[in-house]
Amino acid sequence: MTLSEYLKNKNIPEFAKTLNISRQHLYALSKNKRKPSPKLALKIEQITNGEVEKTTLLYSDFNKTN
Repeated sequence: MTLSEYLKNKNIPEFAKTLNISRQHLYALSKNKRKPSPKLALKIEQITNGEVEKTTLLYSDFNKTN
């Protein structure tokens, strides 16, 4: 599952706060405008209970429009 798909039914400000990043940063990550650090990708994978895999975040098409 992509981060964008995961966030469709989530409270984005709360999810960003849990990750300790801004909503803008989270939005950029979900739209493939920015890549997460390996540490952040792992944190997202853990918080989503593996629904969003770190490899999807790290190796998805960068700058692809969704």
